[in-house]
Amino acid sequence: MTTAETAPARRRWLRALIITLAAILVLALGAIGGVGWYFSGEVIDVDHGPSEYSFTVTAVDETTVTLPAGSATEKPGTWGLSWKDGQAVIGEILAADGETVTRSLESVLFGELAEGTPARIDTWTYRDDPAIALGLEYETVDIPTELGDAPAWHLPGEKTTWVVTVHGRNAAPAETLRGVEVYNVLGYPVLAVTHRNDEGAPAASHGLHSLGEYESDDVVDAVDYALANGAEDVILHGWSMGGAVAATAARKLADTGVVKGLVFDSPVMDWNSTLDMQAEDRGVIAPITWTAKRIVEFRADIDLDDLDQRNFTDEFDMPMLLFVDTADATVDHTATLDFAELLPPEQATVVTTASGHTASWNEDPPAYAAALEEYLASL
Repeated sequence: MTTAETAPARRRWLRALIITLAAILVLALGAIGGVGWYFSGEVIDVDHGPSEYSFTVTAVDETTVTLPAGSATEKPGTWGLSWKDGQAVIGEILAADGETVTRSLESVLFGELAEGTPARIDTWTYRDDPAIALGLEYETVDIPTELGDAPAWHLPGEKTTWVVTVHGRNAAPAETLRGVEVYNVLGYPVLAVTHRNDEGAPAASHGLHSLGEYESDDVVDAVDYALANGAEDVILHGWSMGGAVAATAARKLADTGVVKGLVFDSPVMDWNSTLDMQAEDRGVIAPITWTAKRIVEFRADIDLDDLDQRNFTDEFDMPMLLFVDTADATVDHTATLDFAELLPPEQATVVTTASGHTASWNEDPPAYAAALEEYLASL
């Protein structure tokens, strides 16, 4: 074959190679986009589905319960034991033999606990409402929001500072009952609120979580409700994503001076680093993580940088108490420590534990209550 004859052949070969590479690139980008969309849903899709029960109760009597040995059942502290239509509170470990662990049975809040019952360990500890869970007087009130009325539990108290408790993603006000109990004993009125997309609350127009950006508007409305019903100022207490919600609400209320204090429990102070951490734990490659975050921003109409509270420390001038769990596998706790370091030393009190996400109370309820009471006294 002559040189003149081989030139078109080379061009055809080069053209075919370019087309093939372009097709591969398109497919790769499509795959990254598809996987990114899936992981974005893991973050912002609303899910109130039923819980899974990971073990069965081995034995139970009036004062003890025996469970299969495992990382969850062997954690020291106070925890909930959940099963279908039932909830109990379990305490100290009394015996363990490598196969089972026997713990004190502090109380059965509702339901019937029996041998062979499918169950799980519950960090929230308490379920149902304040009366059933804690024997506390309360009423359900409706908080007017831009989307409609959002129900909240109102627990009365003699103080003029009200506490607004804010639960996390796909959770419910019952998550905050561990803190509600402490505030009630100290005489603080409490609003344990719902926000958009909660069960019983109005849905967002796109039906997705906004990771604190727009849920915070519902908390601002709850603060307005408290002020209209006898509060002179408020303390916001947020768990997990509720920390992002509370922090963002505090920024929106910064000019009013009504937020007297902030309490955070395993808060999401930065979604970027939290999503990076979760992706790395799942073996997700960086391009997919980056794409998923951009899709989250597009679908939820948010900017993740606006939810990095470290960028806005100058907007917080109230004393804060931060419960930070160093064993947190859900939220990047180092962002919370960074946030506290950026504040004046006298403004932030940090309490560290090592029992898992939102488990500071579970690790040592009396120590949690003492830290909270000391903080409140300092206000």
